Amino acid sequence: MKRNLEYTLRSLRRAVFRSGAAWVAILSIFFSACYDDGVEGDSYYVFQGQTIGDYLDADSRYSEFSTLLERAGVKGLMYAYGDYTCLAPTNDAVEQYIAENYSGYTLETLPDSVVEALAKSHIIGVEYLTEDMATGYLATSNMYDRRVQVAITREFDEQAQDSATVYLLNEFSRIIQANDTVSNGVVHTIDHVLEQSSNLLPDFMQSRCEAGGFTLFMEALRQTHLTDSMMREKDESPEMLARLAQYAANSEYNAEGHKVPTARRFGYTVFVERDNLYQTVYDPQNMGKPIYTGDLEADVRSLFNYAKSIYDEVYPDDAGLYDEDYTHPKNPLRRYMAYHILDRNASYGDLVVSTPDWSVPEGGDYVEYYETMAGTLVRMQKVSLLADQIRINRCDDPNRSNNRMDGIEVLSSGGASTVNGNFQFVNGLLSYNTNVVNMLRTERIRIDTGVLLPELVNNSVRLDPDVRMLWWHFPEGYFDDVYYDDQCDCKYNRWPQFGGPGASMGAHFDLAAFRTDNMNFAGEYDVTLRLPAVPAGQYEIRIGYVCNGYMGISQIYFGFDREHMQPTNIPINMGLVGYDPKVGGVLPLYDDINNDPAYNTTGMKTMTENDKSMRNLGYMMGPDCVHRVDNDRVTKLAKLSENWWYLRYIVTTQNLEERPFYLRFRKVDDRTSPMLNVDFVEIVPSYVYNGPRSEDRH
Repeated sequence: MKRNLEYTLRSLRRAVFRSGAAWVAILSIFFSACYDDGVEGDSYYVFQGQTIGDYLDADSRYSEFSTLLERAGVKGLMYAYGDYTCLAPTNDAVEQYIAENYSGYTLETLPDSVVEALAKSHIIGVEYLTEDMATGYLATSNMYDRRVQVAITREFDEQAQDSATVYLLNEFSRIIQANDTVSNGVVHTIDHVLEQSSNLLPDFMQSRCEAGGFTLFMEALRQTHLTDSMMREKDESPEMLARLAQYAANSEYNAEGHKVPTARRFGYTVFVERDNLYQTVYDPQNMGKPIYTGDLEADVRSLFNYAKSIYDEVYPDDAGLYDEDYTHPKNPLRRYMAYHILDRNASYGDLVVSTPDWSVPEGGDYVEYYETMAGTLVRMQKVSLLADQIRINRCDDPNRSNNRMDGIEVLSSGGASTVNGNFQFVNGLLSYNTNVVNMLRTERIRIDTGVLLPELVNNSVRLDPDVRMLWWHFPEGYFDDVYYDDQCDCKYNRWPQFGGPGASMGAHFDLAAFRTDNMNFAGEYDVTLRLPAVPAGQYEIRIGYVCNGYMGISQIYFGFDREHMQPTNIPINMGLVGYDPKVGGVLPLYDDINNDPAYNTTGMKTMTENDKSMRNLGYMMGPDCVHRVDNDRVTKLAKLSENWWYLRYIVTTQNLEERPFYLRFRKVDDRTSPMLNVDFVEIVPSYVYNGPRSEDRH
């Protein structure tokens, strides 16, 4: 049967919202097509003229859920115009939830607070079909202000004798009937009520550790007091609430295409090792004993011994000094456990985000770097050869075969989330060992500013799916690691979608950024960024940025002490593009990297020569792993390495200690409109920029 035209047009409307005017011609074709009442396939059904409210009323399976919606005052919305996702639990699911969690209560006697949580947890103010879902969090929170976690797997269906895709929400709720489309959204039927724990992450993990089989990991978290470090949920200080309210009331900041966050939330991600992993590794001071035996007191000591064997080698000056205090930041067990924690509520899908639209990497896998609670870096790689598995601290560079590491896999299912974070299982023992240190000392560390700042993930800002959005604006004090005052307009954006509010930028709609997003600072800015610690050594520090007439002139400073920093060079004019004589770029170039220079018969300047001449002036072209793309978000245009409007600037060369450092950008431009753009920061060891091989252009 053919899919109903109403559904087709709804799908196209969603495509237009995402992809802009490029779909107009396609729409005209479908609008001229004949109407067909048929429905194609078993996955999609269209209920003409019905709203979500009508749909629920028409099926007695949802009567108890409907009662919850009515008691919570939400049911009326389900008859109204809009685009909603309703995750509708069956009566059996509601009854099971009440019996297991509120014994002695009935649907009518449940406390109002519970009813509100249950009702709002199952409604999202954006339409999500299953085709929009990927393993990780949905981008938009539900009406109860919680993010919904999705796990997608394949299972064999014995009756159909075929494998089927399974969508599991918040670990236990399975979609058993999907994509029932109505006039104001879509309904998915689920077999369990969505669990929305109000516990903070440590308490939630404690409640799950026995059933989940990670009792030793949890006990070690408790004894190192790292559980106390994961208690923040939201900044409700009067100062922050007042600033957010002021920004929300500012017509410039909340104009069409502009947004301000409604809250400042905190979050955490914990990579958890199950007890059975510790059964395969032995206590290095008692080789007859596995780390895990079930005797938690003895097992914690064995895990300490294992951590000590690693961290005494990495930090020999600290060996033996802090062994008896598990809570000391330099204690081996605490260092080991803290290395498993990120200060962001990042689901599996958030860890390494690939964005095939807008900028298109090639020549390798996606890699991100995160600072852990131990203060050291962890490397995340999405490995395409392994079906896009996410591996931690993998080193598969053939030029560094003596440091080969397969990495620790992050499992795509089995973890769970709560109000201020989530935990995810890994398949090996994760540590900041000498191999990891050597890996970081021998590779270019490029950190996107969208990854650098955890607040962007914690508050559902990063890679906002609303393609009409141009700017997010943030008040002073919103970020822990960015410092500015109220004279600065701090803003985050993705380059505008063609045909949206960003179309006012004219020909600039197709500008690219490293991860499609970047941070900008306007007004009388004086901005300081905190950068994470890297292994001690000599490094070249660079920034990647968009250069054009919108950008201004900045003096850049470097230092380990934010109050005492030194200027790095003369001020940088970010308005200068690649072909300016002060930058020194030339195009076109002969590709002597991939072709024999002997065939350069016309005497064109080579890529190698151009790179050297630009470096002498302190500049580099952008990375060639990213393309600009046309307004269809598919057609590739020039790589950033062949794009006058994107540059890297060599800020300084420094001997770095293993501690955080700072970059300060002070406006020295008399004009009022130019701004500062920082897309990414590169921390490049001398092994890369001055080592045995020339640095690649990726």
